[in-house]
Amino acid sequence: MNRLLIGILDFLNKLLAIVIIVSSTVSGWYGQFGVYQITVEDPLHRAIGALVGFAAGIILAAVVSGLLATIINISREMTTIRELLRERPLAMR
Repeated sequence: MNRLLIGILDFLNKLLAIVIIVSSTVSGWYGQFGVYQITVEDPLHRAIGALVGFAAGIILAAVVSGLLATIINISREMTTIRELLRERPLAMR
């Protein structure tokens, strides 16, 4: 059951990262950076805004999804260690 939940969390983490990157890129394309909004109709400025939004999305997704990925990795490693200890018990002293 725990493996199923970790698998679901891993999938949702990847999906969240994609949503963060796409939404920040779209926000950059339309010039909607939170409280700072610009109205630009020039395609070059829109492309620059999209690149800035994409870079911001990559950074934000790395922080948010990176933290979740670390927790998922720790859980998987702990499961592996538990299985190894179950197969090969510690020597009695």
